[in-house]
Amino acid sequence: MYTVTLHEACREHKRRIGSKALQLAKLTNQNIRIPGGFVITSDALHRFMSANGLGHEQDWSDMDERLADAELPDEVFREVAAAFESLQDGPKLGGGVAVRSSSSAEDLEDASFAGQYETILNVTDLTHLLESLKRCWSSLFSTRVRNYACQKNVDLDVERLPMGVLVQQMVQADVSGVVFSMNPVTRNHNEIVINASYGLGEAIVSGLVTPDCYYVGKQNGRVNKELGPKELKIVAADKETMEVETTEEERRRYCLSDAQVLDIAEQTRTIEAFFGMPVDIEFAVKDGHVYILQARPITA
Repeated sequence: MYTVTLHEACREHKRRIGSKALQLAKLTNQNIRIPGGFVITSDALHRFMSANGLGHEQDWSDMDERLADAELPDEVFREVAAAFESLQDGPKLGGGVAVRSSSSAEDLEDASFAGQYETILNVTDLTHLLESLKRCWSSLFSTRVRNYACQKNVDLDVERLPMGVLVQQMVQADVSGVVFSMNPVTRNHNEIVINASYGLGEAIVSGLVTPDCYYVGKQNGRVNKELGPKELKIVAADKETMEVETTEEERRRYCLSDAQVLDIAEQTRTIEAFFGMPVDIEFAVKDGHVYILQARPITA
């Protein structure tokens, strides 16, 4: 089986679907609003590599070109196409899907590959999805990942570091952000830190904007705020995304209401309690509803 729905993926082993997908799957039964989706398992990558005679050589410098030119085995293609069609037939959150790498290496004890692999937003059709799938797989062999693995003395091998790929309904967010259930700078476990800005969350994750910051006391619920300039936002284009400058009015005001801040803080407390440890969360707000896009333990 090369695909599994996100709802069913909570029963899968991390090696088959990766950390990102497994942690989200576990939350689907916890009354947390998570966009629907499916996971292309690491078995699909292994089958693809084997069918095309890839992965045994030591020179990975042009692996992205070789992967792009390689053919997807028919059985993998059929499963991915059927899962994508089923997802498209479901409820829409604005059109398109997000395709995110989900490796079991994202949260290792002594290293975190989170943010090292590829994410493609606003994927609009099956051809685009298959291209994006190969881009995720290719990121396993990127120079950035190879250098980081060498720095952390991690043996970079597809068998040791398998990758799933998470495909989810795309939230065309009005506001997105990142939450830490403990203050990562002061190490204060009683303070939730929320960074938020307009549009899709890649603007914050990639460091393109200075977001609004909200500090919420876990015990008293008191909110302290710092206004960020929010210089631009990333929004959906006809295909994938584009950068747009924010307006003067958007820069002058906070992008989240106090009620939304408290809602996000409450969901953060729930997720932290579920995992039993401090967590790092990505969220999106669309038409007043908060969606959780990623939740993982705070790591190195």
